[in-house]
Amino acid sequence: MPGISDTIRKDHPEFVSYYDKIVNSSDKEKQTRFQNLFTWELARHSIREELVFYPAFEKLL
Repeated sequence: MPGISDTIRKDHPEFVSYYDKIVNSSDKEKQTRFQNLFTWELARHSIREELVFYPAFEKLL
């Protein structure tokens, strides 16, 4: 079972992929779909970092 840091780290290349699809697509519907996906996944990622990763990391300091 992957740890939280592995999961968070895995998100970063996905963000780059979504961003590339947004800026390189000429299809407005596809751009909107990936903008929404990017926003949703970034929010999910940020919440996970704030609620789980950062508090656990602070305990180690």
